[in-house]
Order: sequence, then C-alpha cells, then structure tokens
Amino acid sequence: MKKIFLQILLLTFGFSCFAASVYKINDESIATYRKALDSFNSNDYGTALHCAEDAITLRKMQMEKQIKVLTNALSARAVKKEGDSIHAVLAILGERGEKESIAIIKYYLEKKGEEYFDDSVNNVMEYIKGSIAFPEAHKLIGDIYKLEGEYDFAENYYQLALKNADVLDIPDEKYEILYMLAEISRLNNDLPKMETRLLNILVEDSVFKDEILWGAMEQTIKRDTEGSMEKFFTLYRTNSYNSIRAYKELAEYYANAGENEKALHFAALNVLTGFSRIMEILQDRGDTDFEYVNLADFFAKIKPYYDIQQWAIDNKIWEGYDFFASLTAKMGCKNFARGIFKALVSECPQAYWQKQAVIKLQKL
Repeated sequence: MKKIFLQILLLTFGFSCFAASVYKINDESIATYRKALDSFNSNDYGTALHCAEDAITLRKMQMEKQIKVLTNALSARAVKKEGDSIHAVLAILGERGEKESIAIIKYYLEKKGEEYFDDSVNNVMEYIKGSIAFPEAHKLIGDIYKLEGEYDFAENYYQLALKNADVLDIPDEKYEILYMLAEISRLNNDLPKMETRLLNILVEDSVFKDEILWGAMEQTIKRDTEGSMEKFFTLYRTNSYNSIRAYKELAEYYANAGENEKALHFAALNVLTGFSRIMEILQDRGDTDFEYVNLADFFAKIKPYYDIQQWAIDNKIWEGYDFFASLTAKMGCKNFARGIFKALVSECPQAYWQKQAVIKLQKL
C-alpha cells in the first residue's frame, strides 16, 4: 500500500515538480560524439578522431559529476531511511528540493525504462558508474584507425569498446565490434585468429549448436532428389540473425581450406538465416497469409521492397545463395544446386548474381 501511495504521489506531484526543474541533463558527450560520427561519414577523419576523443573525456567528467551529486543526495539520513526504492527516494528528494539529483535519476529512467533498474536506486548508481566508459566512441576511433591502416591501434580501441559493451546504447552493436576484430585479423593475414574470432561470435548461438537440426538439414541436402532444394526451404527456419556474416565468412574460410563439410554447414546456415529473416519481415508487414510456394516465387515477392533488397545486398544474401549452390554442386548434390540456380535465373532481384546463375546453370 505504501508503494502504491508513493507511485501516485510521484505521478501527481513529483513529475510536475520535476518537469519544472531548472536542472536539465545536457549530455555534451553525446552531442560531441554525434559530431564525430557526422565528420566520419563526411570522410573528415581528423575532426572525427578529435571529437571522439573529446566525447570520451566529456563522458568521464559528466559521469563523475553525476556520481558525486547522487552520492551526496543519497547519503542524507532522511533519504537513507526510505531504502532503495526509486519511487520512495524520488518522493523524499522532491520534498528536500534536490532538483539536480532528481533530474539525473529521471534522465536514466527515461533513457532505459523503469523496469531496467528494478525500482532500485543502487542499480541506477551502478549503471552510471559503468557508463563512465564510452564504447561507441572507442569503436569509432577503432574504425578511423582501421581505415588509416593502423591495425594495432584499431584493435586496441575495439578491445576497449568490447570490454565495456554492457553499456552500449544498442546492445547488438557488440556484434559489430566482434566482426571488426575478426576483420583486423584478416587484414593482418592471421586467418587462424580470424577463424577463432568468428567462432566466438557464435558462442551464444543456439542454432549453430543444434546438432539435430543440422543433421536433418544435411540429410535433406545430400539426398539430392528433384525436390530436395524446395524441401529444405519448406522445412527449416533459423533466427540467429546476428550470425549471418559469421556463417558466410566461415563458409568461405573452410571452403578455401578444402574443408567442404564444415563449409557446407556454415553456407547452409547463412542462406537459411537470411531466408528466414526476409520471410519474417514479409509477414510482419501484414502479409501473414504468405506461405512458401517455391524459391523463385519467394525471390519475386522481395522485388517490390527496396529496403529488403538493400538489406539483402548489404548482407550479401545473393552472393550467399550463389556460394551455397556452387558448393553443393561441387560436393555432388547437383539437383539441389540446379534448383537454386534456376530460381536465381528466374527471379533474382540483383542482376549480377542472376547472370552468374545463368553461367553456372549451363555448366551443370
């Protein structure tokens, strides 16, 4: 009952009081980081580097100041008496006129959502302490050094970004950092290290670890009947979308090393995951009755959607189909390969891979 009363108090009195507060959280570090991004996208790497370094400094200063303000406000006996509840603490801080500390807490509640902190002021404080680091800015500096060919410096900054990945505003950006580290290994011609880093991306990938699923997929591919290819795309779905690039790069790595069985595993996952993602997008857009008929029909469905086509290009989806079909043909599954090439010839939205399919189909 006390908690409900405090929540009502917060909504009626507290928020109106806080909204009128003269204290606003102006995140200069974010503004400076955005300037760094704009400069980077404009190929002004000198300004981008300078602004990214300034953003890191500003973030540290800002967080240290906020920690000091909150520590002082929360150390008061009257505040301590209210316990750890955010709502209870905000109410008593309102009574005490602690406008700056209220503004800080409210800023993070709005940024992350109340549920993220589980109604704990201590959790808010721990989040702020963890946010002293600025992994997005570290990653950007790594990107700059990579473009400049300074791979050792780039790796150091990517490692810093990865170390503090827990406070990334977009959690999935952690995968982009992991991919950049793998790319650095490739650029340094350290292919075994690249392999290790790509496999590390899959550590939490339940699809990759599903040996039963792979066994069924492999059996369908290697049965190589006239209907095997369509059966493959009818029966199976995967959803580890952050792994698409790792699947493709590992497939190519193992194929180049002559390890075709491993390459087949990753090539199949790459194609099927891209296929599943596009199916999901089509259905989310209201085409809930869309059912898979055949691969050519599926390709045709994509053509009206520019953004889906662009996503497919960015993620090398058509290249993945070409690689998968070429690999299955090489491994003797010519009916399976022929089915994919025919679909690409008929309806592939990207002309280059359509032409490649024509050439390769003629050779089968």
